[in-house]
Amino acid sequence: MSNGHVLHIFGGKGGTGKTTLAASFAVGMSEAAPKESILLLTSTPTQALSDLVKKSLTGKPTKLLPGKGEGGLSAVELDGPAAVKPLWEKLKPALLAAAAKGALLSQDDLSQLYQRIAPGLEELAGLLQVLDMLEDKSVDRVVLDTAPTSHTLRLLDQPAHLRKFLGLVRGEKPQGKKKEVTPAVGGGFLEELAQKLERVGALLRDPARTSFHLVTLGEPVVEAQTRALFAQLKERGIPMTEILVNGVEEETGCPACQGRRGLQAPHVRKYQTLDKNIPVHLIAKREEPPRGVDALKKFAKEWMAGKEDKALEFSAAEGPPALVRAPSMPPIAAPPLPPTRLIFFVGQGGVGKSSCAAAAAVTLTEKEGPVLLISTDPAHSLSDVLQSRLTDTETQVKGTKGLYARELDIAGWFNAFKKRIREKADRAFETNPKADGAQDREVLRNLLETAPSGMDEFAAMSVLTDALVQERFKRIVVDPSPTLNSLRLIEVPALARDWLNALAALFAKYRAKGGAELGDDVAAMLKHVQRFEAALASPSESRFVVVTRGEELASLRTERLVEALKARKLQVERVLVNRVLPKSVCERCENRRKQELSFAKVLEKRIGLPVTVAPALGRHPAGLRELKSFRTSWYALSDPAKIKAA
Repeated sequence: MSNGHVLHIFGGKGGTGKTTLAASFAVGMSEAAPKESILLLTSTPTQALSDLVKKSLTGKPTKLLPGKGEGGLSAVELDGPAAVKPLWEKLKPALLAAAAKGALLSQDDLSQLYQRIAPGLEELAGLLQVLDMLEDKSVDRVVLDTAPTSHTLRLLDQPAHLRKFLGLVRGEKPQGKKKEVTPAVGGGFLEELAQKLERVGALLRDPARTSFHLVTLGEPVVEAQTRALFAQLKERGIPMTEILVNGVEEETGCPACQGRRGLQAPHVRKYQTLDKNIPVHLIAKREEPPRGVDALKKFAKEWMAGKEDKALEFSAAEGPPALVRAPSMPPIAAPPLPPTRLIFFVGQGGVGKSSCAAAAAVTLTEKEGPVLLISTDPAHSLSDVLQSRLTDTETQVKGTKGLYARELDIAGWFNAFKKRIREKADRAFETNPKADGAQDREVLRNLLETAPSGMDEFAAMSVLTDALVQERFKRIVVDPSPTLNSLRLIEVPALARDWLNALAALFAKYRAKGGAELGDDVAAMLKHVQRFEAALASPSESRFVVVTRGEELASLRTERLVEALKARKLQVERVLVNRVLPKSVCERCENRRKQELSFAKVLEKRIGLPVTVAPALGRHPAGLRELKSFRTSWYALSDPAKIKAA
């Protein structure tokens, strides 16, 4: 607590308990240093922090703990539109003023492109606010709770991304091997913002001021994503202080309890070999997860005492048990999946949606024929779940007659897209000798730098639309990125349409001056957007299965997700409550099972949709045999006839 770190970032795969640990850490820090002003900030819009502390948080600081003098702990839940508004009010006129007229493109043409970068800047606006508060000493320390893996990496990359965009706007040009830049136009606010972005980047990479706490679980899919995130953080120069393995089972308990602990052992050992200079700390699974400030105080005290870390250490003999067969299926069998082309398995991170999507795809292939299972999450899990090496090419899964799987390489797709745009922009100038403005050429070659943040999801939308149009597969099962308040993939069409329409108008204006080829590309992309939107709106083409866990906080988030999907008039087929424990004579296991089913029943009543239960197996399902056994053990929580609309 007494070190010089002023920014503590908690990150990792969704569902690992980042929010709980970040909040507990902030509470513990405030208790240890009551004179310090500490801010707990979450960049994820799921209202998870509000649910956790049992207070309605907003974009303005809410006091959680009083301190001495001006000290104490306050919390903020980032309000994206409100956070970006003051930034955009200054940035927009500065961009318009800096839009230099070229030989081909007018100032109005450039301004139409530049003013569309506002969407997606919300999280970056939060980082800039953090920098301001630390620099003006309005807070002493900030604890930042981040969104799941792919969103965290996007957040860490945004300062450099916007800095590059500002360089394009201001006419900066790399010169020589040292990449020095020529003097640029558009000083004032743009120069001030460029410098601030440099300082944000420096803060994130400064081991004396910033500490990244990597939160994980002792599970196979989580381990794979944690190792990938670990490598990405190293590559970006983000200083990691510790790895926190959350939810570790205690040594006592029945054979099933010991079996769950044994499953965690090999993953914990692998974390311990990642970097000998980064300690791995173990945190016990609580039967009653902390909720409310008082419970977080107690949890923080137990965690930071360090005693349970030693008590939870694994012996050399501990390891995974033999596979336990799936429990017998209850009388109410799970209803079949609907006859629709696209089936999205959506949910918060860590609920097991990849396993559920894979299990459904395996079953559908056996019954119906060719199925495409595709992951559009940059932090892929399907290779681990299927125990098959997947790539960005449709690959037939060994042991099946018609199951094809693909892990979309979003970065690769987007880079290829950028290359294609640059080549066509160069050809436009070759066919139009009069259009020799260097600024024009740079703008057209770097069009995707003017795209709103989050447009990388356009890759997923485009690939899914191609699969729909080709009609090679009867079913397309989609494992998308973890959801926040809603599904980012379904928000992309509106975002893309606005930006593409601006491009279409630009190229139509200059069609005779070399813009024809680029204009045709944009027209084709707009057709993809329209086709995808039509598929989402049709119950015969797309439906959503929402995956969750039988836990209080997960239930609250799931309810909001279902409401968001319904508000968009999307067809929510059912909610799938995953990993519910089977009946047991062990008091601890039976209490957990009853709690899980209780939350599932409350959720079913509140949302007015059928709830399907997927029981926990002896280990996390992986491979065709285990996935099939997993799928056939699903059952309906109650008779569909008894479910009343909410």
